[in-house]
Formats: sequence, C-alpha cells, structure tokens
Amino acid sequence: MNLAILGSGQWGRSLAMLAAEAGNQPRLGYRGQPPRGFAGSPNLAALCREVELVLVAVPLEAVGEVLSQAQPGPHNRVVLATRGLQPETGLWLTDLVKERTDCLRVGALAGPAIAAEVSARRPSALVAASPYDEVAALTQKALHSPICRVYTSSDLIGVEMAGALVRVLSVAVGVAEALQLGVGVQAVIVTRGLAEGRRLGRALGADEGTFSGLAGVGELVAAGKHPEHPGVVIGRRLCGAGGVEEAVVREAAALVALAQRHKVNLPLTEAVGAIAAGRVKPRLAIDMLMRREATSE
Repeated sequence: MNLAILGSGQWGRSLAMLAAEAGNQPRLGYRGQPPRGFAGSPNLAALCREVELVLVAVPLEAVGEVLSQAQPGPHNRVVLATRGLQPETGLWLTDLVKERTDCLRVGALAGPAIAAEVSARRPSALVAASPYDEVAALTQKALHSPICRVYTSSDLIGVEMAGALVRVLSVAVGVAEALQLGVGVQAVIVTRGLAEGRRLGRALGADEGTFSGLAGVGELVAAGKHPEHPGVVIGRRLCGAGGVEEAVVREAAALVALAQRHKVNLPLTEAVGAIAAGRVKPRLAIDMLMRREATSE
C-alpha cells in the first residue's frame, strides 16, 4: 500500500518505519530539509493526489496550515496522528479536516506508542478510530506489524477526547513527579483524570470504555513512565523554573470550555491550566484538589 505521512519529525518518521515494517510504501510530506532514509516530497498537495490514505503527524499548532497546503480530496482517507483539541476554534482535529478540505472520511490514531520507543523497535500498540470501518481498517493495514499492534474502534469522539485529555493530564503527572508526591498521587491523576474524560465523553455520546483502553489509560500510563514525554517534561519544568506554558493553557481552556457547555466539571484539567498560566503554584493546586469535598467514586 502507498500512503502519505504529512510530517517528517520524529513521530512522522516513526510512523513511516511502522508502515514499512508492515510491508507498505510510506512517503513523507515535509517542509524544509528532506528526511533521511525515507522517500518524500515537499509538495503536500501532489502527494495527497497520489495516495488514498493520509496520516497527519505534525504538531497540534501546525495541523490547520498543513491541511490548507495539502488539500486532501474526497478520494483521500485522512487520519489524525496528532492528539488534541484545536484551541483557537474548539474543534476536534477531524472536524478541522472537514472544515478546511474536501475530504469526507476521517479518523484518529492514539495509544501508548511513543516515538522514541517506536524508533528503537520496542513493541507498542495503537488504536485507529473512525465512524467509517474502511478508514479504521485501512489504517490498521498500514501500520499493524509484529512490532506494533493496531486495534480498530468506531468511537472517534472518545479516542479524540482521550488523546486531548492525556496531553493535559501528562503535565499533571510531571508536576506530581517533580514535587516527589509519590506513586499514589500519580495513580490518582490517572484514575480521576480519566474519570473526567468519561464524564465529558458520556455527555458527548462517547463510549466510556474507550477511556479504559489504549487511547486513555494506556497512553497516560506510558506518558508517566517515559521520562522524556513532552507533557511530563513540561510538568517538571513548571515546578522548577516556573513561567507560563501557553500551549497547555490554551488546550486546558479549550477542554474546560467544552465541558462547561455540557455542564461537566473538570477540576484536574482546570488545575493544570491554572498551574500552566502561573495563577496557582503547583503544590497549592495539588493541596486544593485534595481538599475538595469528599464524594463517591
């Protein structure tokens, strides 16, 4: 199978390696210097015209621009390998595809596959989600191999939401690690943070079980165990040098705004946003969460 991967950073190259391992012919769409070791093209639109499956693997803030350049069409199946909720518009990234392009069939990819470990050929797993069975199946065929299991799901909303939430909750894991609060607090962040996801997911019609799977608990556990996970690094940095992490502030705010529209509380997500904005010191934020009124699980 020929497929295009838009993005030649470490994650894009890792996906290309997985695709090659699965017996396919990936081509990387890049901007700037051509990637070493992979076929590719700087002409993103031409690349999309030549393939059916397009994986988008650029940073969250670059997704809109790359889609505008690539302009995938109705013949393409576009799968977002980037996690998050588009902060400026509040759109899920798959909605952004349909808003910016003529592509009709979309999906999302998530799960505990970290680029550095994939590049080192360590076993990993992903979940490909789409309301269109063909999109999920095509993604599975593109990436499934002895070094990466790819599962399919029809719960696109749940997988996208879990991916967005994990980006924020991984910062909380880094905060707890830097404050040396112990594994118990990290376990609380994983379980209660994903409980927030289930509550919001329920309001949006997602499958609550998704948050207990690869895109939810799987990816968050992997983030907490990898010392160089971007969210964990940011959390440690906020407890050291401090400062403001604008990207985290925007992403947490987008999730909280979505939750407020559906009358759902996200206290842990709100706390991460407050820490990242410099409004509350990390230790005080944890103390405030621990002092919340007792309730049932």
